[in-house]
Amino acid sequence: MNSDWEVVAGYAHEFSSDMLLEEKARLIFTDPPFGTGKMQKRGEAHYDDHLRNDLVLQGIRTSVNKHLDEEGTLAVLCDYRLAYELVPFVKKMGMTLRGEIVWQFGLGRPRSSWWPNRHNHIYTFTWGADTGLFDASAMPREKRLAPKPGYPDDKPAGSVWDYTMSNTDPERVEYPNQKPIAVIEPFIKAHTNPGDIVLDPFCGSGSTGRAALKHGRRFVGVDSNYQAVKVATSNLIDQ
Repeated sequence: MNSDWEVVAGYAHEFSSDMLLEEKARLIFTDPPFGTGKMQKRGEAHYDDHLRNDLVLQGIRTSVNKHLDEEGTLAVLCDYRLAYELVPFVKKMGMTLRGEIVWQFGLGRPRSSWWPNRHNHIYTFTWGADTGLFDASAMPREKRLAPKPGYPDDKPAGSVWDYTMSNTDPERVEYPNQKPIAVIEPFIKAHTNPGDIVLDPFCGSGSTGRAALKHGRRFVGVDSNYQAVKVATSNLIDQ
């Protein structure tokens, strides 16, 4: 890396860049394609969300095996289409499932044909049950429903986080399925130290990079969509 960040075009399952030869990533945080089979659009930006789960999983494996530090953490944000293949796949890689956060949100078209799907999973893995950095002070906080004398009005959030970034939020950019920085930040702060490298092999609009740079970390992003590389690069230049 020649600077605090770099975004490159490429397929994660073929990712063999030498940009991380000097040191490995302390955190891989990624939001891979969900495999809806639909054309995803926002403004002029678009991508064909058809990438098969097996290629997504190969991309995660390649990134972990080549670029994740032995004390590092893997965090994957996904929905039900990938979730139940992801966990056994990563465990077969030799990693330990450390936990799951469920992020629920208010956006999305209502369904009349089946139950709604307005949440994502965020799974975290490390190389062992006693490895990986974790700073508990990074946990989001929520209002305490029943105030208690001598206790603060808020408390650490549980395993279900409720956060919605509206379609008019100033954080929004012209790229579909953008994830809010507020959901990514706790993982950056909990699993890395200032100066550490954060890698996102499916970087999309660059939200992981923006969260990393905001907190003094370095960032490497990879995406096969040239529009994603363009948008992410622009976002990080403006950071």
